[in-house]
Amino acid sequence: MKRVAAIILILSLLVPLTGCEEAEPGATACRRFLEYVQNADYASAYGMLAASSRNDTAKSKENRITQQAFIDKYESIFEALDIVSVSYEDITVTQEGEVLTALSYTAVYRSVLAGDMRNNFKFTAVMEGGRWRIEWTPALIFPEMTWGDTVRVASIAAKRGEILADGHALAATVGAVSVYAAPSLIADESVFCAQVSPLLGLTVDEVKKALSKAYNDVAVLKTYYSDELLSSAREQLLSVRGVGIDEGNFKVQREYPYGDLLAHTLGYVGPVSADSAEELQALLDDLNERIGDESTYNVDSVVGKLGLEKQYETELHGKNGEEIFISSAGGEKKRVLYKKDAENGLDIELTINIELQRRAQELMELVLYGETTAGAVVVLNPLTGEIQAVASYPTYDLNLFARGISAKNYDALQNNPAKPLINRVTQGLYPPGSVLKAFTAAAALETNTLTDTYIFPGDIEDDYWTPTEYGTWIWPPIKRAQMNNRAAPLNMHNAVINSDNIYFANAALLMGEDKFFSYIRSLGMEESIPFDINVAKPQLVNENTEITPKLLADSGYGQGEILVTPLQLASMFSLFCNGGDIVQPRIVKGFYEEEGIRINTVRESETTVWKENAVSDAVISTLLPMLKDVTSRAYNGTGHALRVSDYEIAAKTGTAEIGNDKSREISWFAGFRTGVNAENARLVLVMLEVPSGTEYSSLKFDIARQLLKKDSPGTVQDDGA
Repeated sequence: MKRVAAIILILSLLVPLTGCEEAEPGATACRRFLEYVQNADYASAYGMLAASSRNDTAKSKENRITQQAFIDKYESIFEALDIVSVSYEDITVTQEGEVLTALSYTAVYRSVLAGDMRNNFKFTAVMEGGRWRIEWTPALIFPEMTWGDTVRVASIAAKRGEILADGHALAATVGAVSVYAAPSLIADESVFCAQVSPLLGLTVDEVKKALSKAYNDVAVLKTYYSDELLSSAREQLLSVRGVGIDEGNFKVQREYPYGDLLAHTLGYVGPVSADSAEELQALLDDLNERIGDESTYNVDSVVGKLGLEKQYETELHGKNGEEIFISSAGGEKKRVLYKKDAENGLDIELTINIELQRRAQELMELVLYGETTAGAVVVLNPLTGEIQAVASYPTYDLNLFARGISAKNYDALQNNPAKPLINRVTQGLYPPGSVLKAFTAAAALETNTLTDTYIFPGDIEDDYWTPTEYGTWIWPPIKRAQMNNRAAPLNMHNAVINSDNIYFANAALLMGEDKFFSYIRSLGMEESIPFDINVAKPQLVNENTEITPKLLADSGYGQGEILVTPLQLASMFSLFCNGGDIVQPRIVKGFYEEEGIRINTVRESETTVWKENAVSDAVISTLLPMLKDVTSRAYNGTGHALRVSDYEIAAKTGTAEIGNDKSREISWFAGFRTGVNAENARLVLVMLEVPSGTEYSSLKFDIARQLLKKDSPGTVQDDGA
């Protein structure tokens, strides 16, 4: 009969855990405890704990647990693993008696993260005061757990992708130099803190705080960038027992190995920040939504703040991984419960020719000087739109910001009259001056307003012309630039090579407001050109401006209220190389991911036409010889000082006066190689902000010459057309 009774008891424990009564009180108590855990009624489960397991006092007791700690432990572990249900299998009574019952079983935790987690358990119920009590230990959550163990959730940081050019890392994620301590090796903490605090530039309390956060017998005391920790300090630190120095395993940081090279385009990273806690949370939510992972960004994350770092934040950042594991009190990892590997960010390869980029910035630093000069250079392949070099001067060291710029250094940059923080290439809006005359000429030809043989018929006195053919002229006369040995007659060819204001003012007046502005508008002059980072929108006139004959005339030679960025103006000149198409500029060649030793292409950029057939082939055929003659030694053109003998350069120069007193000017050069193969195709645009005066007039040629000539970086030997 006893054997039959035991079989009946075992069968009863194999049925669902609710809705039945057990004949044996010990088994019933065991079942009820499991039910409480199954139903997340942890307070009731705690009420069944034996006196040897529970702590009903406010004082900490070894190997005992309070009710709140018991509840928190289950809730936090189950929440971390996203356990949605608990079920039991193979429940067996292994021992029974009037004062002791032992139960073994398999618990199945259904985790959204880790799937079904099966673990075998065994516990004992004892009779205390006439009631069954459970002898509980943390091993009833996971078999590997003992008193003092915790379940930790650790983020596995994704490596931020690098930004490269010609295989050189311009923005890199590198390992930090970490000075750490092994607490087990420290004989006297007070002596240790007194020794290392002055070497690290920390207070004794800061060192003690770092030691209190030790994990797995490692406490990181301070981290440095790769070039920050002096060798003398390194030697002194390593002489202290318990100190170690790690090279890159504990923490990574963003570095810009070339400092100020391509600074305005690359941008930099910094901590996630906002003006309020609510705004910060909204920003984090937005970032996580964009990347498709609600846990990747947190208050400790760094994000792109400017330039490509900001524009391609999602691609560069990657997705963090996660590891949930059982950790001993000493920090030992006892069992990994769940692990999701990090997805590293994508690498970005730029179209930049690194040596040409260096040369462009070097030239600007050599030619420009002081706080009275500034400028921008764009070098692109006019057939593909690939940016080969781009520079805004003056510039700044990106590492200042990545490492946390001081208030002193930031104020110095902000207060510098040359405004080094402005990206003049994409955000600076400037009057194009005479470089616009190439497009005014195209407009006059396309609208059949002028032919290339049209000769200006008006009266010019001492380089001034007062228009009388367009009604009463109440404004000052139009002034042409002074020039020695001006070619005659004043036809389109001579007007282009001599950059004659009067000729193009007259052309705009002849076209009229609608024809002229409509044509210039068709070239994109009221649209921001698409690019990998934002480009300021150009304008033809200020908002609410009344267009007068004087404004129309001034606009014809690139003054008036017309403003454009250097990048957009450079792209507009590409139409002379592309059969009338304006190419879209691009600086990102492609996005790539590492897979072991392999580099996989995720996507690559392609040549894109922004404005198709902006100018006809017939007009290009007419104007291109004129633009070549601007730099030809056979003519006294405004670009004859360029002197590039290796190639025939087609170009347009320009000067726009700025400031109420006209004491400063915007000096332009836009030119491109002709008669070359696609690989050697190159267009160079130079914009300089300089004081007015002839001593500054040659600077743009000094820069452009070096970037256009045959032995400049990026030029190949085959120069065949």
